[in-house]
Amino acid sequence: MTSLTRREFIQAGSLAGATLAMPSLIPARVLGQAAPSRIIQIGVIGCGRIASSMEIPGILRVPDQARIVALCDLDSKRLAVAQQKVDAAYAKGSAPAAPVKTFACYRDMLRDGNVDAVMICVPDHWHALCAVECALAGKDIWLQKPFSQTIHEGRILAEVVRRKGVILQVGSQQRSSAQFRTGCELVRNGRIGRITRVEVGFGKDKDGGRKEEMPVPENLDYDTWLGPTPLAYYTEDRVHNQDTSKIGSRPGWIQMEPYGWGMITNWGAHHLDIVQWGLGMEDRGPLAVSGTCEWMDKGLWNAHREFDLLYTYPGDIKVSVCYRYPNGVRFIGDEGWIFVSRGAARVTASDPSMPATTLKALDASDPKLLSAPLDSNAVRLHVSDNHVTDWLNAIRSRTSAATSAEIGHRSTSVCILGHLCMKTGKSLKWDWQAERTDNEEANRLLVCQERGAFSIAKALQAANLEIKV
Repeated sequence: MTSLTRREFIQAGSLAGATLAMPSLIPARVLGQAAPSRIIQIGVIGCGRIASSMEIPGILRVPDQARIVALCDLDSKRLAVAQQKVDAAYAKGSAPAAPVKTFACYRDMLRDGNVDAVMICVPDHWHALCAVECALAGKDIWLQKPFSQTIHEGRILAEVVRRKGVILQVGSQQRSSAQFRTGCELVRNGRIGRITRVEVGFGKDKDGGRKEEMPVPENLDYDTWLGPTPLAYYTEDRVHNQDTSKIGSRPGWIQMEPYGWGMITNWGAHHLDIVQWGLGMEDRGPLAVSGTCEWMDKGLWNAHREFDLLYTYPGDIKVSVCYRYPNGVRFIGDEGWIFVSRGAARVTASDPSMPATTLKALDASDPKLLSAPLDSNAVRLHVSDNHVTDWLNAIRSRTSAATSAEIGHRSTSVCILGHLCMKTGKSLKWDWQAERTDNEEANRLLVCQERGAFSIAKALQAANLEIKV
């Protein structure tokens, strides 16, 4: 996806003429960045709940900008369902299209020169390793949140993205919703005065999960699913529902360590990203965190249930994160408050229920705080009304998307820091520059998980790339 020489341009023109009847099959990199009608060719890694409900439909809605050319999943049944859905969607289009390719291993997909960019929709414990290898392969990346599971792997991923010059968009789609951008702009421009406190609310998970050991389904590469995490016996509620009619149901791993940290990195990754955005601290983070939680103790799942955390930010701003608050982010200043949320919207229908509220998606202590226009010198934030097309536009222009790797890393670090506080049961001071706490037990949990070949360190070594954290 680099600029074309004159000879390459002539060759590309000849190729375009020879295949005029099927323009969607021309690899995007052949057409070059300047082509206004360039179709970006997408590979999707992971065909579960989020991919089937958000990422795949998001690309199918913009056939003039991007096309899914490859799908990958280590569960062959899910892969077949996704392939059927994508092929059926493109069969209804006006332009002929080759059947989407399928892969059981994403590394094989990365060797396909027709794939320009990838959407990573795998369980949380696979985010960083998969994204690092995609970046090393030179692919632009859409990465579901959280950005990583540990702070070290997040720092490594952000650095690999920077060195390879790839575009990365984190699936923190609230940044592409008008109410969140408006609310954060008003806060950043002093509409409610000096910020003293922020209240962040989202729902809690429930106990559950069957503990009995089960035979590994023939359609599932379970050892690879475990990836960098320790070996563990198979049971369906550790992974995902094997009934393909329930692909949209909430998977067990999302509330089970070491695959997911629970709601602190699930909804927390969205709302704490908005906190960072509204405070103008996207490139740094808090100074300390304290708090308590209750852990699941009935069934297989073992993430936190109730949670009550308090972060301290520069300027003595207190950020309280608690399941009792309405779902959303309330910025409180010495001249009023502004509240932002998705309203009644959930990521999927299977998400946990949220505390009831009469607050609007964009609300304030006084409606006039929202209606008065900002002046011409006001701070303006990144404008996007569609997170997917924002990513595609960034790929074409080679400019930052709404949520870059560094932004994603810093926002997710806040979530992980909360998890470390709950996990150790200790108040923690945080050095956001050195990315270390004042507690050695917590610091031991900052590192990358790895098991055998499932190792970021080995991926970097194979690429002859050294990154120290």
